[in-house]
Amino acid sequence: MLVGIWDIFYPRRCVICDRILRMKEQEICSQCKGLPLLIGENFCMKCGKRVPEGQEYCEDCQSKKTTFLCGRSVFSYNRDLRRSIARFKYHGRQEYASYYGRMMYKVHKEWIQKIQPDMLLPVPVHKKRLQQRGYNQAELIAKELGVHARIPVVTDWLCRQENTLPQKELSAQERFQNLQGAFAVKEAELYTNINCVIIIDDIYTTGSTIEACSQVMRKIGVQNIYFLCLCSGQAE
Repeated sequence: MLVGIWDIFYPRRCVICDRILRMKEQEICSQCKGLPLLIGENFCMKCGKRVPEGQEYCEDCQSKKTTFLCGRSVFSYNRDLRRSIARFKYHGRQEYASYYGRMMYKVHKEWIQKIQPDMLLPVPVHKKRLQQRGYNQAELIAKELGVHARIPVVTDWLCRQENTLPQKELSAQERFQNLQGAFAVKEAELYTNINCVIIIDDIYTTGSTIEACSQVMRKIGVQNIYFLCLCSGQAE
């Protein structure tokens, strides 16, 4: 009875199109089944982006060195995911994190278990942006993933000390420059035995954000740095 009343005032909505779900529908409505496009088996061995069959690395990773070892994503960043993530980040759809985190674990469970990370590190947002938005979307996803994978999520170690410009408005080179000095580590002496981490974020495009976080981690002695994002693709 309580569940029914709750659904009347706060109806469950499709993660993809935001329509109200029917009673038997779970997370995604029947019309949107199949719209979230999984990366699949053909992905760049470095950044995890979709690549043509038989290709080992994407064009970016063929000529770029990174501090992180490698990473993975769940979905391709198409129009449907772009709209879904926009509602998640900017319009209060925090409940989407449950689906996002579960899919991360479902698709990359074996990869995560093979890595055996000491912790999950969500990409932090600046305190001003956190006050405006009310939450950090990467943190919500990381916590959901952490529950499924049984890996601790640390949110008070890596911090964002510069309120940088939104990355989506910048070119690849501008993104890299925009994030120089943006991240820092608090109380590094408390984590001297950390050897392996997975950085969690929602979108991977040029990799500038992940690389900026990785550089900070490497400076304090973390040797094995990976990342896991909800989706990846070229900036649109």
